[in-house]
Amino acid sequence: MEGFLKLESESGSDQAMLTRLRKARWYAFDLDDTLHSFRKASGTAVKAVLRVLHEQSGNALEDLEAEYRRILAQGTASAFVDGKTSHQYREDRFQQLVRNFDIKLNDGQMPVLLDHYEEVLEDSLELKAGVLDLLQTLKRYGHKIAIITEGPQDAQERTVEALGLTPYIDYLATTNKLRVAKTNGLFAKVLEHLKLEPKDMIMTGDSWERDIVPATQAGMYCVHYSEKVPQSDNMDGYMRISELKRLRMLIENAHPWLF
Repeated sequence: MEGFLKLESESGSDQAMLTRLRKARWYAFDLDDTLHSFRKASGTAVKAVLRVLHEQSGNALEDLEAEYRRILAQGTASAFVDGKTSHQYREDRFQQLVRNFDIKLNDGQMPVLLDHYEEVLEDSLELKAGVLDLLQTLKRYGHKIAIITEGPQDAQERTVEALGLTPYIDYLATTNKLRVAKTNGLFAKVLEHLKLEPKDMIMTGDSWERDIVPATQAGMYCVHYSEKVPQSDNMDGYMRISELKRLRMLIENAHPWLF
């Protein structure tokens, strides 16, 4: 318990923060790039499909990648609130790409490409360091765990299962299932659905704009997970961590009587 030994030296504001961590009934986490390295896995899967199209059509791989990024940015602006499945979103993007480059696919080729993407994606999934220790610690102290994430419900369910997180998760909320974006009321809707007060849930996410700002506006205390920005436990209404093990240490500090 490397964090526990520091408890006696904590300031009054630190004690208030630890009390908040202890009393929260629920801990919520973003999924992509918070609990696992989504950008890396997705990028690997996309490149695997684009390489097939490059070899088939002769178009430069760099051009295909640039156009796919443009299509992706354009297509995710609504944050998956229209209820499509992950396969439908993905097929829409690749169909638009092949149309834009006038690539002629063989009969039945698109389903094969989509399956190829899914296989490479699943093989590339990787948990962030410290995730399992953190979730196990939360469960040991009786906290419930939610995932509040953007993306299609079916894809996020498969991701949670593939990462081995299913035994720890009590509730999975997606923009796709609840039909509202993070920046347009998703956090308040989750609180309403679970019949919680904002003080009952602590939200951890990597995106300042799509996690921390809207969750704070919903009244939640937030943990901003950023590997690039130095951590600070006492910001104005939130804390920032650069490693998930820091949050685990603080949670252990918040429950000292159990040791």
